[in-house]
Amino acid sequence: MSVLMVGVDKSTKGGMWTVVENYLDNKAFIQNNDVVYVPTSITCCNAFKKVVFTLNAYKKIAREYQTRKFSILHVHMSERASIIRKGIIMRYAKKKGTRIVLHMHGAEFEVLYEKMSERKKKQVREIINLADKIIILGNYWYEFIGSLVRNKDKICVVYNAVKVPAEYKYDIKSNKLLFLGAVSHRKGIDILIRALKLKELCLKEKSLVYIYGPDVEGNIEDLIKEYDLDSWVIYGGWLTEENKKFVLEDTSINVLPSYNEGLPMTILEAMSYGIPTISTKVAAIPEAVNEKNGILIEPGNVNALAEAIELLVLDSKLRNELSYQSYKDAVEKFSIEQHIQQIELVYKELNSNGIEN
Repeated sequence: MSVLMVGVDKSTKGGMWTVVENYLDNKAFIQNNDVVYVPTSITCCNAFKKVVFTLNAYKKIAREYQTRKFSILHVHMSERASIIRKGIIMRYAKKKGTRIVLHMHGAEFEVLYEKMSERKKKQVREIINLADKIIILGNYWYEFIGSLVRNKDKICVVYNAVKVPAEYKYDIKSNKLLFLGAVSHRKGIDILIRALKLKELCLKEKSLVYIYGPDVEGNIEDLIKEYDLDSWVIYGGWLTEENKKFVLEDTSINVLPSYNEGLPMTILEAMSYGIPTISTKVAAIPEAVNEKNGILIEPGNVNALAEAIELLVLDSKLRNELSYQSYKDAVEKFSIEQHIQQIELVYKELNSNGIEN
């Protein structure tokens, strides 16, 4: 069996790349499945260079097909232009007799789909129905994706996964709160800033808040200053993989008050270090975070977020209980080893059985 995997370039620095990187770093997975990875999109340059990058990726895929027969095409897809880019590759692979695994990542896919014209909706459905197996990140998405395909049996849930440290590493003495992800309204950064301001009197002397990630709207430092929080709320820019480990080892609470999500890698990474998470009841987040390992609130609820942060900062006993359960859940449900076993089962099923479209 030989697998062609397509997705994003590492310059995207997002959840999809983190998932892909987990595959590429697993030598046994790459060797056992003869995986060739071709990135088809890039984010670190202008529009012209992005188009050239994608065209060169198409050429590379065509060259790869000249040298081998791929049994499986594993497509990592989000929303917007990703659908069209990957649709072209899927049609090409279909003509070559390759089975297709479509791995859905787009946090805003459903929202954007509902805003499309009927013509574009039809185009999206045609592309998705090219897949022989569709991987979704949580049960929350089953009904929506099921409404787009002719055969719901091709849909399966495979949770995102992370490399879980062999030892429980949570530091109960840490006073650091973490926001890790795209610094944007969609991720709830403005809600977090307002919640911190509400509880400034009780939190300022007890906590430091670190915000890491690309500044999507380009105004996070201004926002922090506007609310006069810059003495204890720090924007650290993009967090490199080299530094992420040290940050997670010294974090007390993870906060991600998103409006739209899939299954955020940052939550799973935090759980793997035993860090309790405060997040929202959206998408697959409740399938990872619950009352035993964290706190969930309704998206956009500033007061609830403020109260949850204050509770965990002040109650070390509760924080410790949630921490241990977070690590335990990461080991049992979200380890990269379990994830890869599930992916390989999907590959084997497609390689041995006929799947009806």
